[in-house]
Amino acid sequence: MTAQRKFFTLNSAVASDLSDRLQSDVRLAPEGVSVDVGSVVMDSRRVVSDSLFACVSGEKFDGHNFAADALNSGAVALLVDRELDVDVPQLIVADVRASLGEVASMISGRPSAEIDVIGVTGTNGKTTVAQLLASVFTADGRKSAVIGTLEGDMTTPEAPVLQRKLRDLADDGVSVVVMEVSSHSLVQQRVRGTSFAAGVFTNLGHDHLDIHGTQEDYFRAKALLFTSYGLQRMILNDDDVHGRLLGDLTSDVREVYRFSMSEVESLDMNINGTTFVLGGAPFSVPIPGRPNIENALAVIACARSFGISDDVIAQGLASVDQVPGRMQVLSGENFDAIVDFAHTPEALDALVRTCRELAPNRRLVVIFGCGGGRDKQKRPQMAAIAGDLADIVVVTSDNPRFEDPAAIIDEVCAGFTDATMAEWSVEADRATAIADAIARAQDGDVIIVAGKGHERYQEVAACKTEFDDVAHIRAAMEASR
Repeated sequence: MTAQRKFFTLNSAVASDLSDRLQSDVRLAPEGVSVDVGSVVMDSRRVVSDSLFACVSGEKFDGHNFAADALNSGAVALLVDRELDVDVPQLIVADVRASLGEVASMISGRPSAEIDVIGVTGTNGKTTVAQLLASVFTADGRKSAVIGTLEGDMTTPEAPVLQRKLRDLADDGVSVVVMEVSSHSLVQQRVRGTSFAAGVFTNLGHDHLDIHGTQEDYFRAKALLFTSYGLQRMILNDDDVHGRLLGDLTSDVREVYRFSMSEVESLDMNINGTTFVLGGAPFSVPIPGRPNIENALAVIACARSFGISDDVIAQGLASVDQVPGRMQVLSGENFDAIVDFAHTPEALDALVRTCRELAPNRRLVVIFGCGGGRDKQKRPQMAAIAGDLADIVVVTSDNPRFEDPAAIIDEVCAGFTDATMAEWSVEADRATAIADAIARAQDGDVIIVAGKGHERYQEVAACKTEFDDVAHIRAAMEASR
């Protein structure tokens, strides 16, 4: 049986309420009009009957130019920043994108008011923290869900998609949603209209400077989750200078919980996972490496802030399977392969150091590339890191997008010097790079395939073709038996 569609009545009272929430002028034209809308969309190709079409002005297109297409497809109202010469109700705001989150939340019935939404932000660790945290809440008997990198094309969905997802989850009885919150989504205000029960900060590294320009602006973007959403509970990495700075910037927050590696005792690590003691309580995490201890500490601090007992937290952490593409271990007959999403200098450094620590007497082979259309400054930095820490480095293609793959590789390889410790080479074809490394694997090798992690595609120009690092590794392992 199909669920009955719910409608939201858009009228002058709603415009007045929205004006108060946005603290800017909002009006509905013509005056006195009232219209029922069933959804809000920002892509004219996705309009259905009874939609409110949001005319977002972007870098390449102005949504106002597609209003006629949206109306022809069944839209019954428009969200605009200037009144158009069309005969439908128009909600007129100062900035469509900045208003879209609040509008989408209202139309969806403000679902985040019915759920504990926990926002997780930071350069590295968001996905693992989110998955671990959801497992802990599940162990505590609460129905939980994750919105993030593993669940969709975008780390944080656009506002209309996000609010519909939250509504569906609330209607399905979910009481806790752990959401990865990207810096881009905060700048674009995609999460506006969402009430957060808590915010978690993992760390800040070198990434997305193609978007934000400077590291300072990147931090300001991340900080928005903690400074602009009325958080009353936040969990901060005290080992990261930016985590400490966040604590200073948000001194009025009622509950601040900090975590630090300095609190860990009885640490025991191997390639299959880690055990440690924190505050007298034992914990086990089936994901290897020091970065994942930090991730677990963030989860423990957050769960404790919700009153969950250490026994339940330990149960939730221990029950997690490997997180796809996050220190994911695939064991061959006489060697191990590790797939990880590490695509920043800090993440690659932590990944290779972790593998060196877990396998101190084994040969490390690192295969990585850098994505096109992204921050170019990190490319030679990542080569320098791999070249200093690994035994063998193979530079290959990642997602070149609209850049020349060979040019990207050249920029990466500029990071190798006469002082580079590792033996390095280039194999532009990623499948060949993986297959060759596994075919040549020696007893005890650890083969690290970094950059794409969970992704199951490779993006070249405007085309996404199927490509899964894990599948290629398994196929190469089978072929080498």
